[in-house]
Amino acid sequence: MFGTPGNAGYDRTIMYSPDGRIIQAEYAREAVRRGSSVIAIKCPEGITMLAENRSVSKLIEASEKISQIDDNLYIAFSGLLSDSKVLIKEAQVFSQINRITYGEECDVESLAWRISKIAQKITQFGGRPFGVTLIIAGINNSKPEISVVEPSGAKYEAKAIAIGREDTEIMSYLESNYRPDMNLEESRKLAEEAFLKINKDHNDYEILTMDFKNQEVRKDMIKKE
Repeated sequence: MFGTPGNAGYDRTIMYSPDGRIIQAEYAREAVRRGSSVIAIKCPEGITMLAENRSVSKLIEASEKISQIDDNLYIAFSGLLSDSKVLIKEAQVFSQINRITYGEECDVESLAWRISKIAQKITQFGGRPFGVTLIIAGINNSKPEISVVEPSGAKYEAKAIAIGREDTEIMSYLESNYRPDMNLEESRKLAEEAFLKINKDHNDYEILTMDFKNQEVRKDMIKKE
């Protein structure tokens, strides 16, 4: 796929290939694209996060993809479960230290920078990149914020984002239907519509809404009919 003859050997190390690519980081992004579909949408009232819950067997419980980091701070992921556990644990510890040190909840921006530095450092010192992308959502300067951290350590903010399988198709749907002035219920509806229209043979999914105006968090587990 990426290991063309001109790049022979460069897909096994964290080195630049002759055409300026870090091919292991590209492989890591492919691992994310094989993962569960995850969607996050922000609006003036709050944030909606939706994550597909896939299981390899009806006898095995699917792992939840949305984790609480602090009162109003959550992380959703797509990619390798084991890698996500490492970064989510790091996020929880960083958030706890911030609360103990400063007496307040960690903001999205600070946490995203912390995780991005960890991911980026791996690519400098010869380790395997984390095969996971994280969506960090919560409050930043009293406003809803969404940050995305990729396997390479790249970090960016988003109004709406989709990662995992069918991410391109879901993003196209979001781009066509997202409105900055939508309310929280409309953002929830958009997330479900985008997921169900693209993933016609959908699996179970979890959906979380953070209502910052009323200081409420709601999480539902939706089972496939």
